[in-house]
Amino acid sequence: MLYRAIEPEEFFNEKDADHEIVDILQNNGAHLKLVYLKKENSFDSHVSNTDVCIYLLNGELEISFSKENNCGCSICGCDEAEEDENYRKYKIKKGQLFLFEKDVLHSLTALKDSAFMLIKI
Repeated sequence: MLYRAIEPEEFFNEKDADHEIVDILQNNGAHLKLVYLKKENSFDSHVSNTDVCIYLLNGELEISFSKENNCGCSICGCDEAEEDENYRKYKIKKGQLFLFEKDVLHSLTALKDSAFMLIKI
């Protein structure tokens, strides 16, 4: 356990990597992770088995949900989504939180080099 203030970048060792995930805390099924995702890289479509909160520390992300599912967000913002034939896409900017429920198919793309806190509860 850390007992000091740190910069998130201190956790990342592979600055040339496409992505890096660092486990910070894990307790009774809850997880806190720091994630780095390099611009134009993605986490392909997947499903989380817990509710999720993303807190964007820097950069810009786009998260996509299949239109055949409900949007999956805890505080629905469907009117803020860009849509194409198959997906609802939300942009997440520095300092914003994005919440969504478990069991929803989603993907994540970095529009800029990005670091975020991933909270799974």
